[in-house]
Amino acid sequence: MVNDYSDGIENKIMGDIKHLCLTRTQEQSGFQSVITEEVLHVKMNDVTYKLCKELLDKRVIEGKEEIILADTAAKLMQKIHQLYSGTIKFESGNTKVLDTSKAEFIKERFAGKKIGIFYIFKAELDLLMSIFGKELLTTDIDEFNSTDKNIALQVVSGREGISLSKADYLVFYNIHHSATSYWQARDRLTKIDRPSNEVFWIFSEGGIEDSIYKTVKQKKKFTVNIFNKIYNKTP
Repeated sequence: MVNDYSDGIENKIMGDIKHLCLTRTQEQSGFQSVITEEVLHVKMNDVTYKLCKELLDKRVIEGKEEIILADTAAKLMQKIHQLYSGTIKFESGNTKVLDTSKAEFIKERFAGKKIGIFYIFKAELDLLMSIFGKELLTTDIDEFNSTDKNIALQVVSGREGISLSKADYLVFYNIHHSATSYWQARDRLTKIDRPSNEVFWIFSEGGIEDSIYKTVKQKKKFTVNIFNKIYNKTP
């Protein structure tokens, strides 16, 4: 089973080939691009906050057909991270869209603009597609570059080697726990003839995203230990 939080193997591979890569800073390349970030908060539906509170208190939510189980600190962190952005992966492996508030906000706030959207969990793509539709959103970079469509990319797969310079803005539907993802993904607009880039982070009011953001901006990884301290939980 693939763990949405696991990027250790990828980091090891990059470390093994690092000596083969040539890297240059913007200053060395003769240009400077300024990245402006803005955090926008969205009030989620009441059910989202109720589910998060119940899971934090009881570590399990049993429905008629599915179960949300957080029997370890790592699973609790992951489930809370999912819920605050409107989706959940059940113990069975099935996923469900629970709250479309963030996607609806993005569609309205950036109407008429060409945007690149980064998401974290697979179900979030389903959520975004349900609100934008295929006529407004694609996952194909060539279609994005050749049409007026917006693009949605998973953070880890889209943080390197892809230019989104045709986008007016970068919009992060959710935020990854990895500092590497933070620093690399936010730079996808950068182009030598583009002096400034605007990046927007869409966080739920009172959610977990602000804590993750503060951590990764310090070039640290948001870990289970940090999560436990914030929510006063024991491992």
